[in-house]
Amino acid sequence: MIKFLNKNLFLYSSLALWLLVASILSGLTEDVATLDSVVNFDNHWANAFIAWRSSFGTSIFSILTLLGNWQLIIPVFFVILYILYFKNKKQFIIPFAFTVIGAEAITFIGKLLIHRERPIGSAITELDFSFPSGHSTIAIAFYGFLAYIFLTSLKNKKQQLAVFFGSLFIILIIGFSRLYLGVHYISDILAGYLVGSLALIAGINLSEWFRVKLNQKSKR
Repeated sequence: MIKFLNKNLFLYSSLALWLLVASILSGLTEDVATLDSVVNFDNHWANAFIAWRSSFGTSIFSILTLLGNWQLIIPVFFVILYILYFKNKKQFIIPFAFTVIGAEAITFIGKLLIHRERPIGSAITELDFSFPSGHSTIAIAFYGFLAYIFLTSLKNKKQQLAVFFGSLFIILIIGFSRLYLGVHYISDILAGYLVGSLALIAGINLSEWFRVKLNQKSKR
């Protein structure tokens, strides 16, 4: 009975959180499209980052931003899928793929619908649209799900804390790198984090469902 209540509490809590994130994302998207105050806020901070930028900082963040580049993510993604299969962690494979691919699909659609141009004066060249940030999306979806895998596999509390704060640092530094390099507005980064969170919440719930099914099958 307790396990049933805990399982349903997790499900309903996750659903409530997903709806909350979706609502915030919807409101942010509408504000970006319709409110001059949001656009002015974004432009103000975009100009501030240009003023703060230095050649040394540009060199550092040009490297750090690669953590969210598809040229790195795609090969690492397939390596992780292979490791999960080889280590018999099959309950993570489909949810991990669902999280990453789903997040990127939503981002792609969002860019096409909003058609927001990149900030002027960026340190590097990006050819696609700005909203939402694909790097911020993949930061949450990819590194967030990796953290979930480690957190559910590790028993040591210190190791779990190291994984949590390490993944949080990577997620934040990827988002900040995009702002520093001038390829995104703040609202782009926030929207990317929200899109990634939607995919991550759904992926974790799918993984938990697979885990329950596998446990039930093993007890038969």
